[in-house]
Amino acid sequence: MVRKQRSSKSSSSTAPAAKATTASSLSTVAPIKSKYGYKCYIPQRDGFEGQNQFIRLLLKEEYKKLNNTNTNALLTEEELTTCVQYLIYILDMGRFIPNAHVVLGHIDEPMDEGVVVELTWGRTLGKAVIGWRTDTRPVFGEMSHSLKGIHWFVSNQRDKYIYHAFDNMINTKEATSQLHAVAESIHEAITACEIEGKLSASRTVHLQPPSSLQQQWLNHGKVIFDGIENFHAEDNLRLIVQRLLTLKSQGLFCLPTVINKHH
Repeated sequence: MVRKQRSSKSSSSTAPAAKATTASSLSTVAPIKSKYGYKCYIPQRDGFEGQNQFIRLLLKEEYKKLNNTNTNALLTEEELTTCVQYLIYILDMGRFIPNAHVVLGHIDEPMDEGVVVELTWGRTLGKAVIGWRTDTRPVFGEMSHSLKGIHWFVSNQRDKYIYHAFDNMINTKEATSQLHAVAESIHEAITACEIEGKLSASRTVHLQPPSSLQQQWLNHGKVIFDGIENFHAEDNLRLIVQRLLTLKSQGLFCLPTVINKHH
């Protein structure tokens, strides 16, 4: 996700947020941030994937405090996993994307299901959605077609679709040059979206009905993360876990009912 932030070049605008998904996309986001002044939210870097074990430890500690009348209170392994997954999910769907101006996705094969969901959620929230593809393997259709073999259901969710094949990369200098070329194309696409009035600022989003599943994601993003800037500081992460467990204890996790579960 990308936010347009204030800078010496642009004192009146706020930068969009971009969504990156793979090592190559992380490399592409670097010049977007450094050269064009965008603030980028990258789940792999800014989320909780790297703190899985520490979060599980905090969950165990805080769950016992929440159930202080029962010193044997324990979360099952499945409950711990579900809590961690829900936290990662709500940070993405209820915080990062709603607070972004632009949702940016790397959409090479094999397609990342999470990225497809994120880009579609961004479209639902009225964000500018930009996809970029470097894959030279046509999966749906021919490379001679303008969509370059991507499934049209995915491409049709975008405001802008960038295709850039990494050809003739004979050394790191050429690879870096091509990454910067992709970054420039992304910047041009964001600028075009801004001119077209497609950049929604960080505004309150209300989905109808207010009790809808999607509105609950947004509400939980506020409940868990509001007022916290550094999600990774231990005291803040502990507070986040406490808020998460409060939602769980109230039976408010937005999870599917599992039918015909076989062991």
